[in-house]
Amino acid sequence: QARHNSQFTCKGEEPALATITVIKEVVNNNGGNNGVPDFQLFVDNGTVSTPVTSSVATQVSAGSYTVGESGISGYEASFSGDCNASGELVLAPGESKTCTITNDDISANITMIKNVINNNGGTTATSTFKMRIDGVLVPSGNSKSVTANSPHTITEDAQAGYTFVSITGSPECPAVLGGTATLDEGEAITCTITNDDSPL
Repeated sequence: QARHNSQFTCKGEEPALATITVIKEVVNNNGGNNGVPDFQLFVDNGTVSTPVTSSVATQVSAGSYTVGESGISGYEASFSGDCNASGELVLAPGESKTCTITNDDISANITMIKNVINNNGGTTATSTFKMRIDGVLVPSGNSKSVTANSPHTITEDAQAGYTFVSITGSPECPAVLGGTATLDEGEAITCTITNDDSPL
């Protein structure tokens, strides 16, 4: 049995133990505001999932494990130390290993769409309108990466013969020009600005 099952023990035999330490690191370089306590860490041997605390050594039965986490979305995780790229490692009896999970916040993203209503003789194309995020030109159909958890101003340059109608799309889009949108880590939204040609 022991040959095929590393968790098998004979009656009265103590299980072979090992030690694992999981270290959590959080990188907030794109506006993220979460920290180590916001992530719940665990090690899983396929049968039992054991909660662990960052940087605290935890005694477990020897065998194969996968290190994992739950908690905050909008972060990209990578593994280093004694884990492979998938967070897997093998612990021999009496062995101590350390695995580090690094979470890097993902940039938020705003896509701008221009909608032009030409029902009064107007002929101006959507490409003529200049929409901006924080003053930076964003052509229709294009996106701009922005920092999370910060307000970003959406405007457009005035176009002769056209009036502003609305900004629609994702709930985070502002209702008026000059309004702001604030996004979570990794969040992507689309905002459509509609203009109507004025009667001649």
